[in-house]
Amino acid sequence: MWHVAASGRAPAGRVWMLFALLAAFHASRESAAQDLRGIYVYSSDVSSISKGYANNVTSSLKVAGVDGIVLVISWSSIEPAMGQYQWATLDQWLQQSIAQAKKIDLTITAGQDTPAWLFQSPPAGAGAKPIAFTISPHGGSTGVCDAETIAAPWDPAFLNRWDALLAAVAAHLEATGAYPSIRLLRLTGINRTTDELRLPAETAKSTGLSCVSDAVTIWQQAGYKPSLLLTAWDRVTAAFQRSFPGKSFSVAIIPENAFPPIAEDGSIVKAPVPDANAPLLLLASQRFPGHLVVQFNFLMPGEAASAAVIQPAQTLGTLAAFQTNNYFGSTGQGAACSEPVTNPTPCTGATYLALLETGIYPLGASNPLRAQYIEVFPANVNAFQGSILAAHDELVPPARRHAVRH
Repeated sequence: MWHVAASGRAPAGRVWMLFALLAAFHASRESAAQDLRGIYVYSSDVSSISKGYANNVTSSLKVAGVDGIVLVISWSSIEPAMGQYQWATLDQWLQQSIAQAKKIDLTITAGQDTPAWLFQSPPAGAGAKPIAFTISPHGGSTGVCDAETIAAPWDPAFLNRWDALLAAVAAHLEATGAYPSIRLLRLTGINRTTDELRLPAETAKSTGLSCVSDAVTIWQQAGYKPSLLLTAWDRVTAAFQRSFPGKSFSVAIIPENAFPPIAEDGSIVKAPVPDANAPLLLLASQRFPGHLVVQFNFLMPGEAASAAVIQPAQTLGTLAAFQTNNYFGSTGQGAACSEPVTNPTPCTGATYLALLETGIYPLGASNPLRAQYIEVFPANVNAFQGSILAAHDELVPPARRHAVRH
């Protein structure tokens, strides 16, 4: 400890040294807080997963090399009635994740998880206009049709209630002391059936399934315009920024056919269809400079990492991340290691590591671009623990881990 001079002041040189040490300490803490790198377990919606799946998630968090969790929970489970919040499930998973010192990517899903009260008349509901679709996963290749009802992203009732939800979540996290443990949040609100940034855009013709509704015509009737979508995205991202200042954010994109091909005048856009993600990513990158992760939720060994993640990293300065494929999602077994989705091949330890490395080095190991993190599914973590640890060491080298700790 330094001794104070008789004047009651420390020598000037020591004062500056003290300030330098304090600044370095705070910079170190800030660096650790912003370090997103690692392997994250994707929980799926914790409000609806089975007990067995929840146990798999819990056990996967204990596997060496797992750094974080993508903690997914539906809007409808958090706010079952307008303005009435249920925190028990969220708190349970937050406590478990924090106790294990895991980085948390908090992901609140809308889309099919929009609560029914949003469309009810006041005072019980918000009075949003419902828009009904029948959609099919993977462009109809599974032969499955699912119904969902959502609001237009620019619907004032939706935007107001989404803003209120985010504010309530942030206030709850602050009140419980969990707010500092949230490493980043997924930019959600404009969703279909997942946390990815997209809207229904299929037709019976595009999918080959008669059960799929004509989303393009439905959106035309709803007054869809690219400018309205961008305005809604501006409001949504501003709400995240307002409720979670200083946090990092991730956005999961669909490179093609994420939005209906409708021009500003309401006509159908003929090929080639412009990149509908581009203006949305530009806006988000400007709102969250240095704190925006763009990710694509698909990796397959032997297939190049998505250029839709690489390009904004190169041109907008965004960070990159990936999620493995989930071809065995219907059985809870996570990723496959070959195409097609209708007849995939299970992974081995070697092919699964190759899958992870496709995302870790999106332009190859000789290029400096690296993923910040890879999202994985619990069954694969539990099955391929050696691959998980190896991938972790590639994402977070030992020297870097030592620097962050100290």
